[in-house]
Order: sequence, then C-alpha cells, then structure tokens
Amino acid sequence: MSRPVIGVMPQYDAAKDQVAISANYFRALRDAGALPVLLPLQSGTEDVKELLERVDGVLYPGGPDVSPLRFGEETIPECGIILPERDRVELEAVRFLIERDLPVLGICRGIQSLNIGLGGDIYQDIPSQYIRPEGTPRVGHSQQSKGAVVTHTVYVEKGTLLYDIVGKDCIAVNSFHHQAVKNLAPGMVCAVTSADGLTEAVYRPKSRFFLGVQWHPEYLYTEHEDAKKIFEAFVGACL
Repeated sequence: MSRPVIGVMPQYDAAKDQVAISANYFRALRDAGALPVLLPLQSGTEDVKELLERVDGVLYPGGPDVSPLRFGEETIPECGIILPERDRVELEAVRFLIERDLPVLGICRGIQSLNIGLGGDIYQDIPSQYIRPEGTPRVGHSQQSKGAVVTHTVYVEKGTLLYDIVGKDCIAVNSFHHQAVKNLAPGMVCAVTSADGLTEAVYRPKSRFFLGVQWHPEYLYTEHEDAKKIFEAFVGACL
C-alpha cells in the first residue's frame, strides 16, 4: 500500500524571508507511515485549492500569533509576532479542507488557526485575559523545559475523537503557548481541557478526521505512546 501524502503548512522566518519547518513534524509523520511534503507559503487561492486536491491530508504546525483582526478584535499589547503570510494561507485553506473532507491535524498555533478559520476565536494572551474558574489550580502553559519534557496534565472527554485515539481520560503533555481557544467555532467540539479550564483540544465530528491539539506531540511521540497514537490515527485516516 502506498503511503499517504500529507501536506505540511510552512513555518516562516520573516526576518530572513525564509520558509522553514521543524524536522520533528516530518519525523513524526514519516515514522507513522506518511510521506510528508512542505506546502508553499506564497500561493494564491487557486494554487492552494489545487495543491490540496493533490494531498491526502494536511498538518498545521505551531508558530507565532494569528492576527486578532482575523477574528474581529483589536490587537492588545500582549499579543506577539504576527505573520500575515501564514494567516492568509492557513485560514483560506480551511474551507477547502472542509469541502474535500481532508483529514487535518492542527498543533499549537494549528488548533487556533483551525478554530479561527471556521468562525471561532482565541485568547490573545492567557495571563492577561483568561480568568480561571474558582477553585481551579494555576497551570504553566509556557514551559521553560525542553520540548520532550511533559509539564502538566490534560483531561480527555469520553466519547470524543481524542478519547477514541488514546483511550484515557488523563494524559501528560508539554506546553508552549500564551494563547488558547476561547469560543469554539460552529461545529467544533472541545475534547480536552487543562486543570485550569482552558480548551486543549478540539475536533469536528462531521469531518472524517479534524483534530487540533494545543500541545506538541511531535516532540513526545518517541517516548510517549499517547503522542504516537495521535500521529498514527491521523495518518491512518489519510489512507
């Protein structure tokens, strides 16, 4: 059986005007049985549509902040670097993914892009905007430890796509974000929350496979079975 071709949305270094990607995404996809390819950044609408007709699935990687203008808000001082080039390509592609029912996995920024692309929004900055429900603990969402280190737990809702994948109601994850999903887009469902109540994973039940996670399983999959299963399930859905 031929390997599914998975298009990876590009990361971008604006200072150097260079398209790049962390090798961890490619390693995780390849080790799960896929043939990953890097999608171009400078693509018009028709180019994006044609490219998505030639792949079996799409991965949205991590990266800088999505422009708040994309979800109808003014930018607050705590919002970080914005790359309009990535916003345009990623958000424009979402509707084509839905039309084709292509499997998609969003990681970190990726979960946020997918939610915004379908009409939801995010907290521009967790420390300054998110109010923890009374009685919940403080959780460090922007860890100082390396990527392969897990630093907090998340709670998986039974009956969701992610529960079907990992078969657990609690898993340990890494965490490198100061933004998070706020209001879910129509058709999106929360699958995972952190101990302080933030949404940590979403999915779209009407789609064949449409999953976003806030952590970085590409750093964890060689040592943590839960992370490995996410990539295996994604690649399996692309066959």
